[in-house]
Amino acid sequence: MSLKGNPAEDVIGPDEDAFLRAHSRTFLLATRPDGSPTGWPMVGLYPGGALEFSTYRRSQKVVNLTRNPAAACVVAPVAESRALVIRGTCAVVADRTVPATGDANPPPDIPVAEGVAEGARARMQSGKRVVLRLVPERCEWIPGWGAEP
Repeated sequence: MSLKGNPAEDVIGPDEDAFLRAHSRTFLLATRPDGSPTGWPMVGLYPGGALEFSTYRRSQKVVNLTRNPAAACVVAPVAESRALVIRGTCAVVADRTVPATGDANPPPDIPVAEGVAEGARARMQSGKRVVLRLVPERCEWIPGWGAEP
């Protein structure tokens, strides 16, 4: 298990970069106002350098992360031998209506039913949804769902 976070080295190396580009099944973790942890299953899009998420502007995620931007996520594909834990800061991206991956790069590992993507794009354009951006400060490999016990 490698732990990165030394300012002298890149947080996301080539192996992590390839993994994040191939897998988007993510659990975003933050804290509630009382300091206890909370989390949400999400599609984490990785255009390079940071993970991005689409969520409703009025969601509890936005409230919690605006109050305390410290966050983590676990990128945990089904039946993989490893998962990636990323810790960093997460904030709403101002003046953006779509994640940086854009419409041309849908997540390869999560099928989207016909019509769903169009509805999500419309809600992003209307301002009902926002982009959250998690900038990694540390990452660590852990055993995945498909790992032998």
